[in-house]
Amino acid sequence: MNSEKKKIIYVSVRSDFGGGPYHIDLLIKNLKDEFDIFIAAPLNEPFGINWQRILGKDKFLIIPFRSFKIKYLLKFIRFIKRNNIEILHAHGKGGSIYGRIAKIFLPRIKVLYTPNGFHILHYSKPMQKFYIFVERFLGRYTDLIINVSKGEKENFLNNKIIKESDSVVVYNAINIDKINTNRNMLRGKMNLLPDKFIIISVVRFNHQKNLKATINIAERLSVNTDIFFLIIGEGEERKEIEDLIKQKNLTNVLLTGYKTNINEFLAASDIYLSTSLWEGLPYSLIEAVANGLPVVASDVTGNNEIVEHGKNGYLFNLNNLDDAAGYILNIKNSEIERKTLSENSIRIFKEKFQLDEMIKETKKIYNNLSFKD
Repeated sequence: MNSEKKKIIYVSVRSDFGGGPYHIDLLIKNLKDEFDIFIAAPLNEPFGINWQRILGKDKFLIIPFRSFKIKYLLKFIRFIKRNNIEILHAHGKGGSIYGRIAKIFLPRIKVLYTPNGFHILHYSKPMQKFYIFVERFLGRYTDLIINVSKGEKENFLNNKIIKESDSVVVYNAINIDKINTNRNMLRGKMNLLPDKFIIISVVRFNHQKNLKATINIAERLSVNTDIFFLIIGEGEERKEIEDLIKQKNLTNVLLTGYKTNINEFLAASDIYLSTSLWEGLPYSLIEAVANGLPVVASDVTGNNEIVEHGKNGYLFNLNNLDDAAGYILNIKNSEIERKTLSENSIRIFKEKFQLDEMIKETKKIYNNLSFKD
């Protein structure tokens, strides 16, 4: 190896709003001065457009959104060979299929894989077996799996997809800009009612995020007229959730659509709620604790490494939404508890989810890869 910058390509079949693309965005922005970075991804808003602008068209290979096509695999392989790329870092299941099949034809390239979640628990048994078979096969063409949570790594190990020596854990992390934390001023700016106790969720409207459960919790608490649910995001289930709110005749839920000033909405709220069926290590929860919010979250992988039950929030079983509603009421009714949970959220964020640490560990992985001449 020479002293030139190592050439790295990120591959993802998503570049829209979401934790996976956001993770890649953080890596690109913080590593582009030390590594020669390329990317294969859809040319979507917001991240795909931004990556092409930052890296340039010559370093951006367009692949289809959330689909695998042989002709794009061949383009991908040619792109890697033409640019003499040494390290391939695949993100998500779709990106990993492109990345790990490419290694069959390019055995000298180092392939890293960040799954961003172990997504089979809600599949049928035959689909679970098929997923595990595919992961075990593709594992032969994976040099290292970078798990974003300990629970995710354990799921891969328990299903004999990877060996302990072939995986590491690097927590997702963020920097957070200091904002005006005067809640009344923020609520005035964003037209939020000043006298409401606001439960906020920042999600993609899809099956994984399980927003029907959020609406069912809102229904349970609808008799409390001072409690209000704020849901930020978009997605394929938007219409279904709107219909459910109308069906239940709820007036305590607002769907805002996408927002760019998420931290301001978080700082203006009182509790963060997650009803996800599964996670990797959700950025939305990290942002919530960074803003000092108590969290009420489903007890699933990822969530339970950000929320310490009874410390900075509460975890509940998805089969018992009454518990979630009860936790929200308990936090609302105790100012002392809210203050304690809030302080612990900030402490946990500072201890576990600092961006400098994530970048340092990722950089170390890239630099420690050994290449045979």
